[in-house]
Amino acid sequence: MKYLVLLILLCSRMVFAWCPDEGQVITLQGALAEHTYPGPPNYESIENGDEAVTNEFIQLDEPLECDLTQENESVAEVQLVFVGKSQASAAQLSPNQKHMIVATGKTMYAHAGRHYTPVLLLVDEVKPVAMALTPELKKSMLAQFQQFQQALRSNDVAAVKSWFLFPLNGDTYGFEPDTESQPYSKLTAEAFDRYGHQIIANLRLLSEVEVNPDTLEIKERRINALSAKEQQRRYFPGDEDGTFYYEENGQRHVVVGTCDEVASGEFNEETLTVYQGTSANNTLPGLSEMCDGASLFNFKLIEGKLRLVSSFTVG
Repeated sequence: MKYLVLLILLCSRMVFAWCPDEGQVITLQGALAEHTYPGPPNYESIENGDEAVTNEFIQLDEPLECDLTQENESVAEVQLVFVGKSQASAAQLSPNQKHMIVATGKTMYAHAGRHYTPVLLLVDEVKPVAMALTPELKKSMLAQFQQFQQALRSNDVAAVKSWFLFPLNGDTYGFEPDTESQPYSKLTAEAFDRYGHQIIANLRLLSEVEVNPDTLEIKERRINALSAKEQQRRYFPGDEDGTFYYEENGQRHVVVGTCDEVASGEFNEETLTVYQGTSANNTLPGLSEMCDGASLFNFKLIEGKLRLVSSFTVG
């Protein structure tokens, strides 16, 4: 029996004690990381004048075991070199977000000062690994989102800022609706410090979305564009698209469809996506090209804390 156990241990060691050949196409999985090391001219010390060089690395789920220097060495990280189309894919990933990724490419052994790990990967393709959101994680996200809402309601600039991961990916239209005079093209910490109160004012509707961490329910917040009196009228389709009419005191009155302000949210893979925008009024619906538009705000759990990581505007 003890020989069987020994054989199993040896086989297990053979499975994990693996080092790829140079030029071999492999796929690695792990956490995306970013490190800064001394660069040219001497690759020895930033303090002594070497350039600070920042590169991306993958922290492997299972280390490689290589003997490239005549000694068995555990390689827990592999430096990533993005080439061709993989550069565009990599631009969508941020090491600050602790992305789990799958990277495919050819291996290369270190042979220059700019190579910071024994094995490097010339990346052909990289993509994030979606983290499955369990009910407990969703509950945590909604409970923390309620705290974010309270910070918005309190107009607490410092508290609201703590929920952002800067620089924010995506566009800035959701924070500054006046697209004709965008004061900043990228939402950085510095831009937030300058326009914080205005940003909070533009996000105010998000604070009115009703969420329930216990039931994981997110209810739409809708501000009806019609007055109470207008809502009581009976409308009929007009002769032209987007028009309606109602009759009052024996006369026909033609009106145009309108849009409501709306805000809501939903879970998507590893994100809590909340949005605010406009939608056709249920009683007097405006045309889709006039009403269908929203800014989407994507929240993720980063080391257990809910963070706003990106924003995109559609419509």
